Amino acid sequence: MKLLRHENAQIAFKGASFNLIGVDYQRERRRNGQRQQSLSNVEPLVRRDMPNILLSHNPNSFNRAAELGIELSLAGHTHGGQIQVEILDHRLSPARFISDYIAGLYQRPLFAPALNERAASNAGATRPFSPSLVASQSSPMAHIYVNRGLGTVGAPVRLGVPPEISLIVLRRA
Repeated sequence: MKLLRHENAQIAFKGASFNLIGVDYQRERRRNGQRQQSLSNVEPLVRRDMPNILLSHNPNSFNRAAELGIELSLAGHTHGGQIQVEILDHRLSPARFISDYIAGLYQRPLFAPALNERAASNAGATRPFSPSLVASQSSPMAHIYVNRGLGTVGAPVRLGVPPEISLIVLRRA
């Protein structure tokens, strides 16, 4: 097993290949509180001759990953919100305070500029995944899957957010 810390590796299987990129935890702010760009210096790791998959603990790197042309991001960090309640047909989770990507599959246009991590998604750049949405898109889309994980943070409680182990099957297009 090779730990990918700001590195990439080409993975080949049965005649198909993809570029796997791994990064350390992506912080949105420096120690002095100043905002910093996610995935700085990752652009040289992105390949144009094969699909790219990013492994990033923090899903807030997704807008920048899509901007760089990374087709699929896999993340966690939010524990799916750990607590989720439904009020008036709206699902509310405390994780909304730290990320727009709580759990599941989301998409946004590839190569579309993001002003900053939260501003772009708050402006409607992200959409929950829908197979019919994918079919109607004229531009290629980037996707992120945010896993709910098994554990908890803080209080050892999950409410409305069951633990999850995901199986993702990749198929050659």
